[in-house]
Amino acid sequence: MKNFILPSICFLVFLYSCEKKQEFIDTNTSTESISTDAKGALITKFDPSIGLANDLYNRLGPHQVSTTGTRLDCSGFAGTIQRVLAALRFIDPGVRCSPSFPYGFEDRRVTEVFYPSNIQSLENVPVISFVGGLVSNQGNYDALIRLWTSYGFVVVNSNNFINFNPSLHVTGLLEIVAQNSNPQSPLYNKLDLSKVQVSGHSAGGSGALSITSKTEKIIQSIHPSLRIIGSFPLQPSFAASGNNVNVPTLLLTGQYDVLVPPTTFPLKNQYQKISSAPAWFVSTKNSNHLTPTLELARNDYAGITVAWILYNAKNDVAASRFFVGPAYRSLEDPAFTQAGDLPLAVYRPSKPSEYLKTGEPFVLVKPNPTRVQRNSRANALKSL
Repeated sequence: MKNFILPSICFLVFLYSCEKKQEFIDTNTSTESISTDAKGALITKFDPSIGLANDLYNRLGPHQVSTTGTRLDCSGFAGTIQRVLAALRFIDPGVRCSPSFPYGFEDRRVTEVFYPSNIQSLENVPVISFVGGLVSNQGNYDALIRLWTSYGFVVVNSNNFINFNPSLHVTGLLEIVAQNSNPQSPLYNKLDLSKVQVSGHSAGGSGALSITSKTEKIIQSIHPSLRIIGSFPLQPSFAASGNNVNVPTLLLTGQYDVLVPPTTFPLKNQYQKISSAPAWFVSTKNSNHLTPTLELARNDYAGITVAWILYNAKNDVAASRFFVGPAYRSLEDPAFTQAGDLPLAVYRPSKPSEYLKTGEPFVLVKPNPTRVQRNSRANALKSL
């Protein structure tokens, strides 16, 4: 328990220090402080989610959701921290806890499956493997996982409290193979193992990047029918690189994430290193590191993740417009950081043809580095 108490205390102290910190944007010619609202967003997001993708998809889909998982009232030391964070609205105020250690007394390495309640009446259903962040409670991600499931997906949520090891995604894949092969399971012969997507938050997000750098032969050593067709890590940690990632990847970050700042390794060591597959980079405005754990009303990742899974696994035409085509809709979504948003890199240009007159003297304004963008392989994809 000592190994849990110290990190927890440090985390709460960190949150407090973030609230007091004053940050500045250096534009060479002027210095502009972040607003009071922005400083508050570093740890608490009160505003509702907005944007084109959320308008379309931040609502439950047509399917009721069933699960093999169990939720309890959060109790004990770890559960008390969850309740405090919920009371402060850092996370979903309605959060409930998994019975796995340290939130309960069951084995801390656990998988649970969410599936459409009417799965027996459906064609074979695509799969999502999800792993949460460091020291997270599986219940922290119920809002997003239930949302994805309601659109006709099976989601396996794997957790061992630490969650840094990409083997947790292997654990999840083994679980869905077992469920698909078990005549006593409601999922028996109902899973499309050839359409698996992987996701995760923070530590779990880096695991999603790591497993998608493995060859198809390695993945199919788990089961010959398995095929990973896409990835959408949320605020992935430093523990993985984009090198060797070989499936289409939507990399999602948050404007006010101080644990995984979007301009650091998510942009430079992950997105920019993906060269063998299509890749997209999206930074959601006003989001911090805990935003993926919020209820749908405040969860900035709800709409865009639904659009991604529908496009990537079901070839949904409306959803595809957020990712493919010359004027893909993510470029105009006000929920995302765009090229013209602050902070801009401002400097004196060397060529008169590059001048942009914004007053005197002339300066050149570079696009925001965390703007919506996609690589050359994604640019080459045709509209559905």
